[in-house]
Amino acid sequence: MSQQPRLTDADVMQYLQDHPDFFIGKDDLLAELRIPHNTGAAASLVERQLAVHRQRNVELRQRLSDLLENARRNDQLFGKSRRLVLALTEAENWLAIQAALDDSLRKDFGVDAWALLHFTERQLEQPLVVIRSGEMQRTLHRLFKGHRALCGQLAKDDIARLLGTSSTEARSVAAAQIRGQSNSGILTVASNDPGYYRSSMDTLFLDYIADVLALRLAQIPVS
Repeated sequence: MSQQPRLTDADVMQYLQDHPDFFIGKDDLLAELRIPHNTGAAASLVERQLAVHRQRNVELRQRLSDLLENARRNDQLFGKSRRLVLALTEAENWLAIQAALDDSLRKDFGVDAWALLHFTERQLEQPLVVIRSGEMQRTLHRLFKGHRALCGQLAKDDIARLLGTSSTEARSVAAAQIRGQSNSGILTVASNDPGYYRSSMDTLFLDYIADVLALRLAQIPVS
C-alpha cells in the first residue's frame, strides 16, 4: 500500500491562495478555527480577518492623509514660487531682483538668512554681494563637489562664505549655483536650526529659482 504524501504548511498556504473562496459556505468550519493574537488570546478566523482589515483601513487612511498633506504643502509652495517668479520677471534691475528675493525668502519662506553672490568684476553697490577673487570663487565651487546644488550641514566658516559674511548663526544651508551666459554666482538660503536643511532634501525649488535668475540677470541692467 503506497504512502499518502504529507501536506506541508506551504502546501496549505498555496492552496488557500489559489482558492480564496474556499471558506464560502463553510461557516461551521470558520467558527471552529482559532487564530492566536500577540496577547495570547484566541479569536475566530473571521474575527482575525476583521482585525486585519481594520488595521489595513487605518494604514490606508494614514496614507491618504499624508498624500493630502503633501498636496497641500505643494500647493502652498507653488503659490509662493509663482509670486517670486512673477516678482523676478517684473524686476527692472539687479537691485530690484535683490529686493524681490529678500521679500519672498524672508516673508513667504521664512528663512533665517540668505544671500545671492555675484561672480563678476563689475562694481556693485550694496546690498548686492560681489565675489571678485578667483580663488574665493573656486573655494565656493569646491563646496558643491561637482553638483549643481548642495543641502545640509557645513562647517561654520563655509556657511559664512556662502552667505557672503565673516560670521553667521546659521547651521544648515541649501545652495544652488547660477550658471548664466554672462553672469554666474550662488543663491543660498540658511537656517539657524542644524537639522532644518538635510542632505536628503530635494533642491528642485532652489534649482528652479537659480535657473530663473540665470536668465533674468542677463536680461536687465545692474542698476
